[in-house]
Amino acid sequence: MQKFWTTCLVASALPFLSGCLTSGARNAPEPLSDRVAALRGSIAPTGSIKLSAGAEQRALQAQYQALQFGTVGQPVGWEADGFKGEITPTQLYRIGSQDCRGYTHVITRGTSKVRQVGSACRTSGDLWTPVA
Repeated sequence: MQKFWTTCLVASALPFLSGCLTSGARNAPEPLSDRVAALRGSIAPTGSIKLSAGAEQRALQAQYQALQFGTVGQPVGWEADGFKGEITPTQLYRIGSQDCRGYTHVITRGTSKVRQVGSACRTSGDLWTPVA
């Protein structure tokens, strides 16, 4: 009978203990996929807005979604750590054998707003590489 009560006690405590074990992992950004990481450097640093690591990660993920799957003129939004952004893709165009696409990225934090314009071309493996 004692084994039964011990098992019940452990089983009822597991949900609480698992929350303690994972609480620190929420603050650390997850690793970026290769496809998203290829876009690093496409968000230009500005004097008025410096993205946190989590905000940069969300921005890069949204940028990949906009470039790879986005509809022309329809913004893809993201939000993290007090930052908000929208990436609006343009029409696909071809340079040589590569598909390329322009985009506008608007980043907002509080009353500060930055607008960036860039282009990226798709290489093998659906990797988008910033070109401008």
